[in-house]
Amino acid sequence: MNATQPMTLAEAIQHAGEGWLIDAFSSTSEAGCHFGGSLAAINERGRSRLGDNAPSLTEAAVLEEYSRNPQRVRAFFQALGKTRSPDMLLMVWRIIQGMEIKEITLSYHRQKDFQVNVILESPAGDVDAPYVSSNIRDFALIRHFGIMKVNENPIFDGFYALRVG
Repeated sequence: MNATQPMTLAEAIQHAGEGWLIDAFSSTSEAGCHFGGSLAAINERGRSRLGDNAPSLTEAAVLEEYSRNPQRVRAFFQALGKTRSPDMLLMVWRIIQGMEIKEITLSYHRQKDFQVNVILESPAGDVDAPYVSSNIRDFALIRHFGIMKVNENPIFDGFYALRVG
């Protein structure tokens, strides 16, 4: 990393324009510890779900990706501010790294229940087990999905930073 690149996760969050995430804490170091703990939980979830195929979600790996693709990592930082679910954050990282959204199912009954299931597929055709959430707040992640049509067929494609401010 060169001298202009952030050296810590908290610095990268601020550099990406997502300082509101840091502002929720009493200090930058407290925020760094919190988000470092979140990465550790996501990393552990990835290992338990994907074994040797799990992506590395260490602070160093996120900073390295930020140096190459700041907009992608900015989208991930925005997701960190929306949910604490390691499973859903792992899903976000997998999409950012190139997994495709194969299927989304949603079930909602007013004041009774909510569930979203997202199935990802690699460009090679490998399919992940569903990423499942019953926390309605996780639905906010869906608005980061790119939407388009190809030959009049619907596609959710990618996970993008929202334009804020």
